[in-house]
Amino acid sequence: MKTVTSIGLALALLTTAFSAPIIREPGVIYLSDFALKAPRLKVMQPTGCFFDVAQTRYAGTLRFPQAVELVAISAEGTFRIRGNAQQGGVVAWAPPEAFEPLPEKFVENLRKSEERRIAVEALISQNEVAIGMTIDEVGRSLGKPQKKTNRADKNGTQQVWEYIKYALVPQTTVGPGFTQTTINIAPTTNFPGGTITQGGVGLTSSTIYVKVPVGKLAVTFADNVVESLDQSEGTTVGGRVSVVVPPITVY
Repeated sequence: MKTVTSIGLALALLTTAFSAPIIREPGVIYLSDFALKAPRLKVMQPTGCFFDVAQTRYAGTLRFPQAVELVAISAEGTFRIRGNAQQGGVVAWAPPEAFEPLPEKFVENLRKSEERRIAVEALISQNEVAIGMTIDEVGRSLGKPQKKTNRADKNGTQQVWEYIKYALVPQTTVGPGFTQTTINIAPTTNFPGGTITQGGVGLTSSTIYVKVPVGKLAVTFADNVVESLDQSEGTTVGGRVSVVVPPITVY
């Protein structure tokens, strides 16, 4: 019974090490943000790994030989990996010298992709779009379009998403209705005071808000990337046309 219990506990700890959510640290680029298939790197020698990017909390010694999964890269170039240490499964930080080299320009392209991601997320937070955004990013920013069309010419096929921006305009109407007047009476020597409500028929006003179109935005995609923006006054992007770098191929 003790042996079975020990094995179960070990399996639970191993599962936790591999499935626990990553604690994001400032300045760290996480490959999961880019829909990349994580590279697998060969460990070149037994190396100590750490729970924190500053490498102050020892997590164990990576087994050799093995191939680990690259999870993230810090601003200093340290690797966050998922693999096996002599003490069990770990997700930890280790120096890049412990692994085989990454593909050429991998880190450079990854940093450019991170800069682009930050710029795009800022636009999405303001419900704006820009030339160079992907079709998925536009959907996250503006939601589903009111209309989709496809058009083809000698240069290929394009998809156009049309958005209409609406504003709620107040409309007030006046008509006969029941009115109420509240009178507060101060107390006196012979009267305790109180509140009197008087009702009657008179004119009352009511306000409703009507949804009115105030602008239109047409987003044209080529190869699932925004190629152009056609907008009228009052559109979602506020009359500004921004440009971001199209998605970058990391490797």
